[in-house]
Parts: sequence; structure tokens; C-alpha cells
Amino acid sequence: MLTGRIIGAIERRTGTSADYLRDLAAASKGAFRKFCFFLPMAGHRSAATAEQRAVAALTATLAEDCGTCAQAVVNQARAEAVAPAVLRALLDGRVADLPELLGEIHAFARAVVTAAPDAAERAQALKARIGPAAQADIAMAIASARVFPTLKRGLGHAVSCSAVAIRA
Repeated sequence: MLTGRIIGAIERRTGTSADYLRDLAAASKGAFRKFCFFLPMAGHRSAATAEQRAVAALTATLAEDCGTCAQAVVNQARAEAVAPAVLRALLDGRVADLPELLGEIHAFARAVVTAAPDAAERAQALKARIGPAAQADIAMAIASARVFPTLKRGLGHAVSCSAVAIRA
């Protein structure tokens, strides 16, 4: 019963199906409980702006090629009033249309998810620009964004990127 309420809350918050969590809970209650402890990390943001966090999370999610995960990130970003133009620029690959700082965050997130040689250099530059707390928020967003597609893929639920709707 509690499991169903938790999964329902996740579906309402993300606007996407969480059937993968139903499968996880059915297969292993212990694994599902442990996953629930991860959820606060996935939603963490204390110093970065909603736009900064959304750019980092969506960039990392798109690199994982999971359409439903990208939709969930977009839905959550819109719920936090992130501008549709920012999200559309990322989805359409028009990173040059982003404001300079958001472009820098995108480049940093790409460097992290691709293990680029300049990732540590970019991390230091971003920390100097936005401060260590906001940079930590960005790093948490990148790391946690990768868990959902990986878990879905491991459970046979990942769907490659498809058209993502941006609600006004």
C-alpha cells in the first residue's frame, strides 16, 4: 500500500509512468526501499537556480538516451518555472541559444557525462563562477540524472529518446 502511494506520487511529480518501480518493488521490496533513499538526492537543489539544475539534469539525461526520463526532467523543470525556450534549446541541440552561464553548465555536464579530459578544469571554472554550493548542486543533478535511465534499462523499461513535449 505504501509502495503504491510512493510510486503514484513519483508519477504525479514527473508526469510519466513509473512501471519500472512497480517491477522493482515486485522483484525486491528491499531494493525498492533502498531506491527510495536515493530520491532525496535526485531532487536536491539548494544553491543553484532551477534553470541551472534543469540544464545539468537534462543534459545528463539526454546523454543516457531515455525518452521517458527526458520527459520527466522537462516536466519537473516546467513545474519549477524553467523557461520553455531553455528546455527547447537543449532538446533541439541549439546550445548556442542558451544564455552564457547556462551554456557553460551544459558544456560542463557534457564533459562530466563523456569523461572529457577537461571535466575537472570545467568544474573548477564553474565553481569559481557560481560558488561551491551551486556547483555541488549541479554535480548532484548530473549524477542522479543518470541513475533513472540506468535502472530502467537494467529492468528492461528504457525507451530511446523520442519527441518530448514542453508544457507551457
